[in-house]
Amino acid sequence: MTKTQNWQEGVSCILPTFRRPKGLAIALNSLVIQSDNTRAFEIIVTDNDPEGSAKEYVANFSKTSPVNIVYLHVPNPGVSNARNAALAVAKGRFIAWLDDDQEACPKWVSTLIETSKKHNAALTFCPTIARIPGNSKYNDYYVSFFERQGPALQDGILDNFFGCGNSLMDLENCQLPDPVFDPRTNETGGEDDVLFTHIQRQGGVIAWTRHCHTHEDIRPHRATPKYIKVRSFAFGQGPTEMAAENKNIIGVLKWMCIGFIQCFVYLPLTLVSKLMRHNSYISFIAKFYMGLGKIFWFGRFKPKLYGVAAAKNKEF
Repeated sequence: MTKTQNWQEGVSCILPTFRRPKGLAIALNSLVIQSDNTRAFEIIVTDNDPEGSAKEYVANFSKTSPVNIVYLHVPNPGVSNARNAALAVAKGRFIAWLDDDQEACPKWVSTLIETSKKHNAALTFCPTIARIPGNSKYNDYYVSFFERQGPALQDGILDNFFGCGNSLMDLENCQLPDPVFDPRTNETGGEDDVLFTHIQRQGGVIAWTRHCHTHEDIRPHRATPKYIKVRSFAFGQGPTEMAAENKNIIGVLKWMCIGFIQCFVYLPLTLVSKLMRHNSYISFIAKFYMGLGKIFWFGRFKPKLYGVAAAKNKEF
């Protein structure tokens, strides 16, 4: 336990989990060493499996944990549901987000907080290093697709944001909507994009540091062309959908036109590279599907990768 319970400077590490026992163990072990006993510290595990499969493990782990661990069972599947439930009980000023396929380096939390305070930031990010299973000829691309190294980024303020996993939020520097994460994204994802856009429009500062990192373990079914197609399609939908959310008709038309151009350029490159069995195929097919996503951004075309869809799919 920490020596102080001054939650005005405290940290709540939020760890949503869904049927990933090995990943949960790695993530938890990396979080319990983050407290330096100078501020209040807690770990909140939100188990989003309707069956509550992580409960026993977390209970046993908590018996020997040097920091307080809060277990929440959130049976209604959906990443927004899991994150909102954790925020509802979180005590800390600083919210550190880690996914159950990530492993934080030592001093991850303290480095993010130091960077956040230095720049008076609402959101703070650092590199994510992907660990890819197997030995596919596409592994180099998979690494670049899943990780965020930010090779050109210097420590300081950014103009854009990244995903929620491996990030820090300072609640004193932002005003959160209600609900914080949009439940409409429970199955499709993108809940962090919606929230972080909201924070950025408030004038919230976004900061970056290279002095800490996490590793992310990519599950085998994700390191495949099939999954790259689906995720690329979903990524492509993002800017068009955001323009539509803002009732920006010109923006919608612009992104759809860009999508048509991408498809026109990358479809022949995809076909030729596949015929030649060249490694470039995987990058071309990803860009083609991103273009398709910009065109077919609405309604039934939205891929469902999370929430109820994931609960029905034993692969997740």
